[in-house]
Amino acid sequence: RRLTNSFIAHLEELPKFNKAMGDWHDLPEAQQTWAKAQAHFKEASQKLQRHGQQTADAHGFGNAYNATQVDDDNSIASTIADMNIKHAETLEAFSELSQSNHATQSKNLALENEVATLKAQLQQLQIHSANASIGPPPTTPHKTYIQPAPQYYQQQQYAPPQ
Repeated sequence: RRLTNSFIAHLEELPKFNKAMGDWHDLPEAQQTWAKAQAHFKEASQKLQRHGQQTADAHGFGNAYNATQVDDDNSIASTIADMNIKHAETLEAFSELSQSNHATQSKNLALENEVATLKAQLQQLQIHSANASIGPPPTTPHKTYIQPAPQYYQQQQYAPPQ
């Protein structure tokens, strides 16, 4: 019964088997045996293949209906031990990923700070460059403009006619 329940739980996660799962749950509980589950879902898998839809094989459960049921205490203990090992491996992988993520976030923060510093330096250089190209304001003293005498006016001495 445990193997059947585990098998059903895995298949319930696959949307492609929704119809077959509904048919399975419609069966009386007395008919929900391992042998019946194997036959029922093998048929459902074949129907899906005929209609070009993905099956359990595409999700890693291709031959799950061929599994055999063993209910002795050793196999149950072995299964639990295997699950505990896989769980520990998963936790270790999660811890490593978490540390890697933290390191990546720290590097990103450092890079963001460096970019902000470089932007500020660039802005200062642009201001300095603009000031250098314009140059300082002119320092020539103001000269007073004196208008020259008109050309048509010349002083001549008047000489009486002789």
